[in-house]
Amino acid sequence: MNWLNKLEQKIGHKAIPNITRVFIIANILGTIIYYGSGNVALYYLQFSPSLILKGQVWRLLTWVLMPTGSISIWSILFIFCLWMLGTSLENYLGAFRMNVYFLGGVILNDIVGMVVYLITKVPLSLSIYYMLISMYLMLGLLMPNAEVRLYFVLPIKMKWLVIIYFIMFGMDIYNYFSYGVAVGISYGIPIVLALINLGVFVYSCKHRLSFKQNVKQKARQQHYKAQFSEPRPGSGITHHKCCICGRTEVTNPELTFRYCSKCQGNREYCSDHLFTHEHYQG
Repeated sequence: MNWLNKLEQKIGHKAIPNITRVFIIANILGTIIYYGSGNVALYYLQFSPSLILKGQVWRLLTWVLMPTGSISIWSILFIFCLWMLGTSLENYLGAFRMNVYFLGGVILNDIVGMVVYLITKVPLSLSIYYMLISMYLMLGLLMPNAEVRLYFVLPIKMKWLVIIYFIMFGMDIYNYFSYGVAVGISYGIPIVLALINLGVFVYSCKHRLSFKQNVKQKARQQHYKAQFSEPRPGSGITHHKCCICGRTEVTNPELTFRYCSKCQGNREYCSDHLFTHEHYQG
């Protein structure tokens, strides 16, 4: 059992439900404040190490209100997609793990932001944007073969979307540093921190087996697939059937089938729908 599982057993009941929505609403609120009073109000909310050291400690948290873009049809669509994605990830990972992702990211940004300022005297321009958009990377790293419809039209597998976002992040970092070291530190390091937070989180969420256990598991999987590589006599009887698509181990021997512990009743799903279905509550 890794550290995240142990921590969840101890304080998991204290997790904030729908925390993704909390941060999205905070970002929307910051945008409304910006359009209502310009930068005047946001000046007292943004991350400023020099002022934090003078006692304005609320800035360690209020920087999550900093707006990440203008109001447009694309930004509204982006927020809607993030809202739905956050709900799906919380259903899959649980509220506690999403709390760890967001609150851990805030703490990481605060600590590194203060350390970087003490060393370089350059304040980081912190916002929640890259932490939110990294949820697409999270989904792709945890479920690389899951398929989504980009802007509800174009079907694309998450593993390709992960590559696209990594390239975009890399280009953003490069562009910021092309304007100078100070700009690169201020705007580029928050992107790196978002990726570090994501990497640690995804690594902690994945159940890793030892080398011997992994070998044994692959051997069992190969043996299982070999059993159903040929149609069985009287093959109208099957042991496994997906509740979503109806495929079985006979019609699709390349698939694996698992029961969902969060659904009521014995509901079994294929590997394509195990992590993407809506949990059945009866």
